[in-house]
Amino acid sequence: MRFLVFGLLALAVAAPSRAQRVVTPEPGSTYVVPSHRGEAVRITTYERRPVERGRLARRYLGLRANRTPRAAARPVSLRPTAPLIETPRGTFVRRGTSYFPVVRAR
Repeated sequence: MRFLVFGLLALAVAAPSRAQRVVTPEPGSTYVVPSHRGEAVRITTYERRPVERGRLARRYLGLRANRTPRAAARPVSLRPTAPLIETPRGTFVRRGTSYFPVVRAR
């Protein structure tokens, strides 16, 4: 009886389920080579796919990008922080003894 229980248990553990099976595609099926910014997208067959990383992935191996979200834009006060000087040539801001032109934001 013990032999039968251990045999069934070993069979259940050793036999992979359908979800665990490794599915390999056909060798002639289409394969899209992963690419990064600056690299062209290439399409090849599964049997001819590259075995190493792309050019940029190899170059920047180990570097991590800072992907923190940008801070929300805060409202800006319209109160001038320095005296404005109006001239026929335009508007200038005086800082100490220097004058800087006021231009529109882009």
